[in-house]
Amino acid sequence: MARLLLYARSYLGTLVAVYLFYLFGHFLLGFPFPLPKDLFHLALGALAGFGLGWLYHRLWPLPPKPGLERVIRLFVLLPPAFMLGIGLLILLQAQVALHLLVPLTAWLTPDYEPKDHPTPKGPA
Repeated sequence: MARLLLYARSYLGTLVAVYLFYLFGHFLLGFPFPLPKDLFHLALGALAGFGLGWLYHRLWPLPPKPGLERVIRLFVLLPPAFMLGIGLLILLQAQVALHLLVPLTAWLTPDYEPKDHPTPKGPA
């Protein structure tokens, strides 16, 4: 149950960040104002990316140390995530960046997994 709440919190945090980006993009960059339909498309795209990232993390967890395996894992994850994002974009006739939002969310999702080991502390 705690893990589910952790994922829900991280999904909602991602969604708030995306919503704020689109809202500020309207005022600062001239994006079209995000309508409820656009916000629904963003929520659906983030959910699809989050689900793909979660599933992928179950199949091939992140290695404990950064290195070549993480880079290879990222490049194996990106093509299905981009295709899922483009598919949603075409299916929903969306005017939002789902083809970029889905891979980004899928890539960020495994970082919210509870760690089995404590985070090492820096020099005191």
